[in-house]
Amino acid sequence: DPVVATQTGLNLTCADAGKVVLVELHAWDNAGKDDFCVTYVEVQDNRSVCASTPGAVSIAGTIATEDKGALQGASITLSGAASLSATTPTNGGYSFVNLTKGADFTITPQLDKNYINGVSTFDLVLIQKHILGVTALNSPYKMIAADANNSKSISTLDMIQIRKLILNIDTRFASNTSWRFVDASYSFPQPSNPWAAVFPEVANINDISNNVTANFVAIKIGDVNGTASVSGAVATEVRGAKNMTLSTEELEMTSGQTYELPFRAKDLSKLQGFQFAMQFAEQVELLDLEYATMKAENFGVFAKEGVITTSFNTSTALADDALLFTLKLRAKANINLSKVVSINSRITNTEAYNQQNEVMGVQLRFNQSLQQLDRVSLYQNSPNPFYEETALSFYLPEAAKAVLTIRDVKGALIYKVEGDYAKGMNQIVLKEENLRAAGVMYYTLETADFIDTRKMILLQR
Repeated sequence: DPVVATQTGLNLTCADAGKVVLVELHAWDNAGKDDFCVTYVEVQDNRSVCASTPGAVSIAGTIATEDKGALQGASITLSGAASLSATTPTNGGYSFVNLTKGADFTITPQLDKNYINGVSTFDLVLIQKHILGVTALNSPYKMIAADANNSKSISTLDMIQIRKLILNIDTRFASNTSWRFVDASYSFPQPSNPWAAVFPEVANINDISNNVTANFVAIKIGDVNGTASVSGAVATEVRGAKNMTLSTEELEMTSGQTYELPFRAKDLSKLQGFQFAMQFAEQVELLDLEYATMKAENFGVFAKEGVITTSFNTSTALADDALLFTLKLRAKANINLSKVVSINSRITNTEAYNQQNEVMGVQLRFNQSLQQLDRVSLYQNSPNPFYEETALSFYLPEAAKAVLTIRDVKGALIYKVEGDYAKGMNQIVLKEENLRAAGVMYYTLETADFIDTRKMILLQR
């Protein structure tokens, strides 16, 4: 049709129902010059207001999850005797009308985006219980969701792929789509093994003679507890007032110095798992990450962005104060640690799971605030490792006599200093010539009612 500059609308009728109509959008400037872009309109008769063509039939249906959540935004393709497409609205429905009787058609649903939608470490908790035979996933749809690597089985390999997605190491599944779809009329021969037979992911309608309903069950891959948003919006978790408490020591950091920060979790034995992102401000630099209870597979490290992501779950009991991991940071300014390290959901959602399967928050606590210390504390030497000298700091709640000893890996005494020290923070500066050794050493602080040992490293030039 010719372009009409005064035309501001387009009339579509029932004759266009089920069609994809191409539309040109033109714009003119003050000089009368124009340019345009091309888009399209999918014409749907969702309320069935159009009369069917005599002798024609229709195919319609709904796309919904196992829990009856209508899936919005799925692409539905009709192929065969006609080629049409539609996108499911908020009610998850679709329809193709005025189809020729006696023809063959295939309906194919697709949705392959936002892989992380509904996927969390709690899904790993449930998948691990299934693998170990503790609590089996109770439907074939949940089992299909757990099969992230599309191997037609559920194993730790699926957990590895899902964890990489949570940690933002991967943004998609290499061998699977974000959503899968199963013909809702299909009955699994072995519900405990959905791969015993090939399940239909399309609906084939041959020699169609009447109106046909073709519904599908939508399965979000990686989401076995059904928390994925079906509207495309960010799903929210309903959480109680409980929190997992992650803790480390407060430090008054000095520019240019390096620090080792051990992290522990209160009541760790009562947790099944957790995930969070840890953010570092520009005043510090992340140098290293040492594993303990948590291993390499539990972390995503994005040093340039100043972020680490975590995902951890366990089926074994852990000590309440077990060391999770240790961070090594370099200070770029004189600043307290609590001002430059925080937990957020920037990349990985912040949440933890107790033994009652409750979803909790995660809070970061800096123990023994420099203003509120009430017991003897020995801190990591700084810098560490070191060349020429390093400083050993310790806190005394009251003035007391203390002894500091340094030994090599064989336990031989290298250096000893003792004296009466004041209440509060104290510091002993060690020089290379004091030690007359190199490599790994252990320093111990001992008072009348306290003893603690830490490791330090003197590098050889």
